[in-house]
Amino acid sequence: MDATDPAGPANPDEWTDLTRPFDADAEHSLALSDPSVETLGDVESDGANVQRVAFPTHSGTHVDAPLHVLAGGGTIDETPLSRLVTEGAVVGVETEEIRPVDVDDLYGFDRIGAGDAALFSFGWARWAGTNRYHRYPWLSTDLADRLVERGVALVGMDTLSPDQPRTLRGDDDPYPIHRRLLGAGIPVAENLGELGEFVGDRVEVICLPLKLRGGDGAPARVVVRRLGD
Repeated sequence: MDATDPAGPANPDEWTDLTRPFDADAEHSLALSDPSVETLGDVESDGANVQRVAFPTHSGTHVDAPLHVLAGGGTIDETPLSRLVTEGAVVGVETEEIRPVDVDDLYGFDRIGAGDAALFSFGWARWAGTNRYHRYPWLSTDLADRLVERGVALVGMDTLSPDQPRTLRGDDDPYPIHRRLLGAGIPVAENLGELGEFVGDRVEVICLPLKLRGGDGAPARVVVRRLGD
């Protein structure tokens, strides 16, 4: 059952897919080229359907590796599975303002411990495909430092980035949050689907990016399942 299923909340024994559908309209920074999907062959004329897909590595639901912002940083194929398959908690962000958020803006932060995935629900997945999706709240540097100090394994969110929107960035470092998290070896999952149903819950997380050799990031399949208290 999908988290957005109008029939009601997901069965706690079932997995919920937080991966946004990937196609030529997959969400990505406007500074990047659009993904493309091309038909190379079809059953009627060639005996088999075959497609070619081309995309920036930071398209759709994806995971950033340290190499994304750090020269010589670790690559996506080197990311330990212990950081991608783990338990964690979904944290609710109580603001719709376009500003940095801190611990005081969060619900459920106390449920996050060392080795956990911290998944942030801004409620922004509903704006995917609109201009508003590109103007979103982001993590404060203090909050990023708290996550590093707490020893989290993975950080994910239902927005484009943990850093401020590109249109609001000045001449300073455009990726201070990425650098803090990725510099500590914490992969970052972006463009997750609707997380609101799980706010405050402990969850099991499976986040598996494409094993792209030498990659600075890659699209990923991300699923969660609620854990019992």
